[in-house]
Amino acid sequence: MRMTSSLFPWKGGSGRTKWPRAWPPIHASAGPAEVEHAWDPLLATCQEMARARGIPQILSLSQPISGLDPLAVLTRQLGSLPPNRSSSYCYLSHQAQGERVRLLGWGSLRQLDLSGEGRFQAARAFVQALQPHVHTAPGNLESPSSRQERPLCFCRFGFAPRSGGGAALVLPRWQLLQVGGELTVARLNLEVGPESDPAALAGQIAAFFARMQRLSQAPLPGWELQPPLPVAVAETPLLARIQKALQAIQAGSLEKVVLAEAVDLALPSPPPIPSLLAYLEAHHPDCSVFAFALESQRDFPPQIFLGASPERLLSVWQGRVQIDALAGSVARGANGHQDRMLAEQLLRSPKDRREHQWVVRSIQEALGRLGMEPRISPQPRLRRLANIQHLQTVIEAELPTEVHLFDLLAQLHPTAAVGGYPQQAALQWLEQWEPFDRSSYAAPLGWVDLQGNGELVVGIRSALIAGKRARLYAGAGIVADSNPAQELAEIRLKLHSLAQALALQPLPD
Repeated sequence: MRMTSSLFPWKGGSGRTKWPRAWPPIHASAGPAEVEHAWDPLLATCQEMARARGIPQILSLSQPISGLDPLAVLTRQLGSLPPNRSSSYCYLSHQAQGERVRLLGWGSLRQLDLSGEGRFQAARAFVQALQPHVHTAPGNLESPSSRQERPLCFCRFGFAPRSGGGAALVLPRWQLLQVGGELTVARLNLEVGPESDPAALAGQIAAFFARMQRLSQAPLPGWELQPPLPVAVAETPLLARIQKALQAIQAGSLEKVVLAEAVDLALPSPPPIPSLLAYLEAHHPDCSVFAFALESQRDFPPQIFLGASPERLLSVWQGRVQIDALAGSVARGANGHQDRMLAEQLLRSPKDRREHQWVVRSIQEALGRLGMEPRISPQPRLRRLANIQHLQTVIEAELPTEVHLFDLLAQLHPTAAVGGYPQQAALQWLEQWEPFDRSSYAAPLGWVDLQGNGELVVGIRSALIAGKRARLYAGAGIVADSNPAQELAEIRLKLHSLAQALALQPLPD
């Protein structure tokens, strides 16, 4: 069953625990003792729950702070880590109603490995088991202005159940939410155990919000572009795989398969991740920019999966579902006239319309297996990005009350946009002929709240970075009348964008 939105489901022997109707905001001018004592009633109530249940509870507290930029904070956090140490973090940003929404989650208070055949079911169980034990204070420490102004879990899946490490579902130690570049909501998730020291916990709360206040004037990361890194695509084996795919399609075992290419680069130095993310936001404003890292073992550089994805896989909000079908593409033109000509060519292309229709059909079938009735726009529209344009169809539906976001995700992934059609036949073909592990390339990643709302994108136009090494990923959909040379050119175009970003250097402070 989908969890309800009640934040305080626990009842003690005499009924539901009562929270005060409102908590006064903590101002930056308040003294340390004043700040710490403001949290005493919340901590006492949460500790009472922990003792009654016999397990730690999580108190989630938020405070709006003006001028606090998530990327500036990420720069300071990464710079403050001791040598050879790393931390888990997740950064997500996208455009919503004309404003940039930025999310940063830091650290790991609770974490679930997302590998294996039952990964989507395990993710649902993790969130639903966590929900009754996370408590947020009511009143003016909360704001309903954004979907993400609540405790969030961040998730990164692998493309395949046994894809390489790094796939996880994480409740961060703290998170930041910025909408439109003005006010940022800082949120701390704090474990309160039966024997916790309330004074020590109050001190942690005060120290966190005081540090966020100090960072509110931290400068944004800057960059300067260098010549793009050379990307050497191994043409002969890639063209051979395209030919094998066409043979399978002509034989009738497949309608479509999406080939991926991975290119390894040696970097002159570890890339400045916050500067790289700022660059991607500036140059790909219509994409979802992301970075996901897990704490690594000592002396090993963390693996950071990042990119700028044009494709929202799934959005669920209060039972309403939106899914993007994105397939069929052509380059942008050098001028307005050429751009319009290419767009018209894409809209009229039988090959691209056929490729796009397989994606729409795969999504429609996935929703049908859950008893959902999708609403599909009759014709695709153009999705124009900085250097490429796609065919896009938006699909909407209502989520049945017994179906969780992760149940839907288990049916959807991988859609024909990143795997192929029919789904299982395409996956079997990729298992046989794709010569590398996709890791999280083309896999779902994003956020989910404790009530089952969430938004996930597809991890395409992406790279996996570890120290001075990077693996860039790009792909192309193959259908019956695909032209191998054109598919190779499309993959090159997609790889070039990230290669340019990886060449940047940070500006000195």
